[in-house]
Amino acid sequence: MGIGDFAALGIKELFTGYGGMMFPLPSIAGSCKGKNIVVCGDGACVWDDLERFGCADTTTFKGRVRKDGWEFMAVNKLGETFPGHLHHWYSNQPNYLATFIAARRPEYAPEFSPFWVTHSCNTGADYRWPWHGGGTSGLGATLVAVALGYDRVVLCGLPLDDSPHNGEPHWRKSNFTREAAGSVNNDQNTYWKRAIAEGFDGKVKSLSGRTREWMGAP
Repeated sequence: MGIGDFAALGIKELFTGYGGMMFPLPSIAGSCKGKNIVVCGDGACVWDDLERFGCADTTTFKGRVRKDGWEFMAVNKLGETFPGHLHHWYSNQPNYLATFIAARRPEYAPEFSPFWVTHSCNTGADYRWPWHGGGTSGLGATLVAVALGYDRVVLCGLPLDDSPHNGEPHWRKSNFTREAAGSVNNDQNTYWKRAIAEGFDGKVKSLSGRTREWMGAP
């Protein structure tokens, strides 16, 4: 697949401001057309976001994450405690993915088959994508979802504010307002700004934080 095929997937000219397209797209690109996906980040709000989007399935004894017609992608450590079927798992740092996968709760194994595939912008995952990773792993995961061809992409647990990661105390802060700085209306946040304007094609929405302000709620 070449840059023309990537443009046809809705990414358009994103790479001109994202470090250039460094190598061809992986073979999996475009394979999920006609489907929908929830990209689940590691923010403390992820479970509330998922519940608001109707993904809290309490019909089983323990409960699970599930929504008819939707697949799920985990970002970084979130996959360790994601009680549901994962279709994709993303990190900018693929050396961490093996650690996250090994730490996934053993009790999930008989209930949720491990049929995910892993993705990164660096060598070491099942599929490597041709960008440099600016804008956090959350942006990389969202770009993968779009490039896979999903019709609708909803972000949960990706507020990109300074709230804590999942599992941390409420008074612990993160640093995402600096890592993904500023407003999408100025050049401080080049990577997210360009992705929203030139790559997401209006198909990406978010349940919380700054990403919801930028792209709107589903």
